[in-house]
Amino acid sequence: MKSIVARYQLTAHAQQSHGVFQWQRRMGVHLAFHQNPTNILIHAIFSVLNAWAVLLMAYPFEVFGIAIAGVPLDMAMVTLLVSFFIYARLDVGGAVVTTLLFASTYPLCPWVFELVGQSSLLMLLLGVVLTVLSLAIQVFIGHGIAEQGIDDAMDNFAETFESKNPIYITLLPFYTYLDLMFMVGYKPTLAKFVKDITTELRPKLEAELLGENK
Repeated sequence: MKSIVARYQLTAHAQQSHGVFQWQRRMGVHLAFHQNPTNILIHAIFSVLNAWAVLLMAYPFEVFGIAIAGVPLDMAMVTLLVSFFIYARLDVGGAVVTTLLFASTYPLCPWVFELVGQSSLLMLLLGVVLTVLSLAIQVFIGHGIAEQGIDDAMDNFAETFESKNPIYITLLPFYTYLDLMFMVGYKPTLAKFVKDITTELRPKLEAELLGENK
């Protein structure tokens, strides 16, 4: 995010607080790359698939000695709980919606686990395949076609590797669902704050794209 802010010399709300992890500015920047309705729909659908892939990979591993209502705690549950608390630090309403969407895939985990013969390795492989498939559709169809090449995937991955902080990339699907909530009237003041940043950046991205295509 910082590299994008510097590259395009963004000034909207630059002197104001952007919340924990600077998430409001991050969201505004991120949404500038997600303005096409088809791309937004693709991300809304495949972010859930991506979350399910993570839960599949985590499900076979139990936290020994800990149970909730008699049910052994597994790492998929832990992943959902940790995600909720991270998202709740940004916005509780958005955290509830996002976590419920992700948690809706959890009941499929034990079914798939039985289907693969309770093989942790096959669960990991399936999770990796679904992750690659989900990301490929979002990048190549959502951004490559719907957004005509406007994409921040490389910046997101670069920041993750450079900062060694996975939280920033974990927040990306949260932005998608919070944006949809904004569209139906959720927290209009916050929505405008984020939109101001998006509105400043998007024309610069489109102008850059036009320059590249000339």
